[in-house]
This record gives sequence, structure tokens and C-alpha cells, in this order.
Amino acid sequence: MNNFRSHYRSLFKAFGYPLTPRTAIPSKQIAKAEKRLGMRVPKALRDYYLIAGRERRFNQPYCRLLAPNKWFVDKQHLIFMEEYQNVLWWGVSLRNPRSDDPQISQGLNLEPISWHSERCKCSVFLTFMLCYQGINGGFPYLNSADAPDQTNYRFERQGWADHGEVGAVRAYSRKNQVVCLMPPGNLLFMQKLRVVTGAKTQRLIKSLGDEIGLTWDSPTTLP
Repeated sequence: MNNFRSHYRSLFKAFGYPLTPRTAIPSKQIAKAEKRLGMRVPKALRDYYLIAGRERRFNQPYCRLLAPNKWFVDKQHLIFMEEYQNVLWWGVSLRNPRSDDPQISQGLNLEPISWHSERCKCSVFLTFMLCYQGINGGFPYLNSADAPDQTNYRFERQGWADHGEVGAVRAYSRKNQVVCLMPPGNLLFMQKLRVVTGAKTQRLIKSLGDEIGLTWDSPTTLP
């Protein structure tokens, strides 16, 4: 991926919440953080902050994107995101200063922090997290259901963009909609593949359930 900013902008626009100048972090704030920490922010992460660092709808509902003055470095990871209970951190690798799009790792908040790779690049992780944040409060309308036992539904054939897999959860998006597929065991009570969705309107949630053949956990009330 060569144009990170264009990619991120297109995602927010597709979600129905375009970025504005107010969502940008000034470059001088990033430069100040780099000087404090003695490192340079990889381009994939820098570009995200430069256009979306102050956005709150998709940066704060579940996991929290940290402001540059809250960044810190641990074992060559620049930590830029925390889980809502402060149990987990996410950091971008600083091992290769020449990499524009290095790997992301998850850190368990112990003493010391215990790190393991998320097996994806920074731009892929940020894209995935926008979808994940979308099903956790970013979108105003949410619902979930067990996947049908038998189905011929294929997301790519129905116009969904595949944003990859992080932690065994796969994310898709379409205009004003996101879907995350959570495998059995992702949470203790889950015995089947779960379809978790977020959308800009109730009508989109209702139509998505009909399209895939889902029985929603809670009623979808249309205006």
C-alpha cells in the first residue's frame, strides 16, 4: 500500500462518517512525541494520526487510540492503543526504522509487558480495528447472531471488502456497514461462529439479517 492517507480516508467515507480537518493531529504534536521518545513514527501510523488522530467515534468506543503525548516505548514497540480495561496494549515495531508499515504486536499488561505478534502490518491492523470498533459502539446500530449451519453466502461476492484477520476474528465492510466473524471459543459462551454487525441505520441491520439468513439476538425495530 503506497497511499495510507487515501486508504484511511476512503474507509471513514465508506462508513458514512468522513474525516474533517478537526479529526487531524497536527504534525508538530507527533514531532514533539518523537523527540521525547527518541524515535521516528512509521509512516502507516503517522499518516493515520495526521488525518484521524482526533476522531472519536471509531478511535475510542472500546479500544482507545492514545494521543501522542501518551505514547511510550517498550522493548522496541511504540505503544499507541490500549484496551478499554487497560489489560492489553498494542504497539508497532520499531526494529526496522526504514519500514513504512511494520508489524503490530499485542502486549499483555503485566510487569514486564508480555508481547506476541498480531501477524499483520500496521495499516492492516488499523483497518481491522476500525471495523472492530464499529461493532463495539462506533456504529449506532449493532446486532449479532449465530451463523447459519449451512449457507452459500460469500461476503466477497456480495460487495464486501475483506480486511483480514486479527486474533482469529475476520472483518468485512460495505457502505455504512461492518461485519466481524468470531469463531467458536473466541468468548467463553460462544459455541458457534458468530456474526457481529454494525451499521449506520436500523434498516441496514434488518436487511443484512435477511440477506445472510440470520436470526438476530435482539429484535431489529424499524422506524
